[in-house]
Amino acid sequence: MNKRGFTLFEVLVALGVFAIAVTGLALALQSAVDAALNARQRMLVRMVIESRLAAAMTDPPLDGRREIGGRTNNGISVLETFEVEEIQSTNGEVLPGMWRLKVLVELENGGGKDAAEILVYRP
Repeated sequence: MNKRGFTLFEVLVALGVFAIAVTGLALALQSAVDAALNARQRMLVRMVIESRLAAAMTDPPLDGRREIGGRTNNGISVLETFEVEEIQSTNGEVLPGMWRLKVLVELENGGGKDAAEILVYRP
């Protein structure tokens, strides 16, 4: 007997291999999209931290704390603190006028959270 086509079993095996390959490809694509979104959120958090830190250096929260809620800031909560920092010189004397400015940023959807701080001299 001369065989000129595929049997049903061969077609089912080929479809099974194709389905597994497509599923793996879809999972890899979803993983790549998730990684890109995560990187975008981290970049957004870092950018907000840098801009708020620069703004707070020129206009620090003089009462020691400033909060910017996420509802008024596109879903990004910001907490700025401004506290006296006691730094001692090599002689053991406290250097006057040193302040620690800290900025904490958090996305409301739970995507990212980060903080930065800097020392500021205010006589």
